[in-house]
Amino acid sequence: MKPDGLKIAVDARVLGQRGVGRYLSNLVRALLETREDFAMRLYLGPFSVLDAGLSDTRLSVEQLGGVHPAWAEQVLIPRRARAWGAGVLHFPDNSGSLWPGLPVALTLHDTMWRRPLWQAIARPTGRQRLQDRYRKFVCPRAARAASVIFTVSRHSAEDITAALGIQAARLRVVSSGVDPVFTKRLKPAVALGLVRGLGLTQPYIMASGAADKRKNIDRLIQAFALARRMDSRLAGALLAVTSLRPGEVAATTYGATAQAQGVADAVRFLPYMSDEHMKALYQKALCYAFPSEWEGFGLPILEAYSMDCPVLAANASALPEIAGAGAVYADPLDILSLARGLSAAAAPQGRVRRRRLARAQLRRFSWATSAQMHLNAFREAAGMRR
Repeated sequence: MKPDGLKIAVDARVLGQRGVGRYLSNLVRALLETREDFAMRLYLGPFSVLDAGLSDTRLSVEQLGGVHPAWAEQVLIPRRARAWGAGVLHFPDNSGSLWPGLPVALTLHDTMWRRPLWQAIARPTGRQRLQDRYRKFVCPRAARAASVIFTVSRHSAEDITAALGIQAARLRVVSSGVDPVFTKRLKPAVALGLVRGLGLTQPYIMASGAADKRKNIDRLIQAFALARRMDSRLAGALLAVTSLRPGEVAATTYGATAQAQGVADAVRFLPYMSDEHMKALYQKALCYAFPSEWEGFGLPILEAYSMDCPVLAANASALPEIAGAGAVYADPLDILSLARGLSAAAAPQGRVRRRRLARAQLRRFSWATSAQMHLNAFREAAGMRR
């Protein structure tokens, strides 16, 4: 292949973290698995974690050190990218430089940063308030300044167009794939041992939580309590809510809601789990509940599908687009609808058919396809044509 001279600089400060960090690590890995000719330079922050498997002569890294995040984003990374001779600079986490001095590709996952902060964090710190103000100022301006914008679903693309007035010609809907760690199931005995080690010795429904109100955990707890009364098969079940940061539950009403519903002894709040523990939890769960009111994508649905875990999803935002026909759906604002959805998702009836549909849906999401679409857009932003 004739070298095309494409040089991609990447703000990789989130590399190795959950959420956007996982998107970026999988994208970089998939790009390096192509046979395309390019050079990529990652700019790492003090908390970045570079996957040991990301070794390739096309890849180089620079450490930024402990500089202020805004200074790194607005000045330092663009300056170093220009000095390196980058043809395009990729910002993967919604915000970017306002005056980069070179073409920018921005990944705008969603428009949730537009919400009032109190909807996401009940008692924000001063630092969180400053970060929120920074994002509200920078994100829309960075989007309007970018040469090309990636987003992860048609729903997010529609939101971005409506909220920011971004021309459709600059938007690229590029779905994420499933992390390779979730493509291989654990042996049943191993999964059972890991789950029991977490104290889950009874059948359980699994969910992922956060203090963010859009995750809808209070209503899920109410629906869980109702489902236990409505469905005898769930009468002795537990609700396991994972992925909570230290002290996060104390900042929510989740405990009070469980107490008021009479299920305090049946709800388990779990911290961030290792990938192996998450795989085990998916594999042994009666179902995975994702009642969120607003998501730009919904990666946990694909993880659950990969582990053959039944899914209850909210019929809202991007979730039907991602889950397809393999999930049971419910109105996230209706407790009775959620309770019936939990009962249906956990039931054996229809499970084989939904599993087949879920596996078919999974085949729509490929990191290889995503990497090629990113490369094409990087070349376009850099003014190159194949």
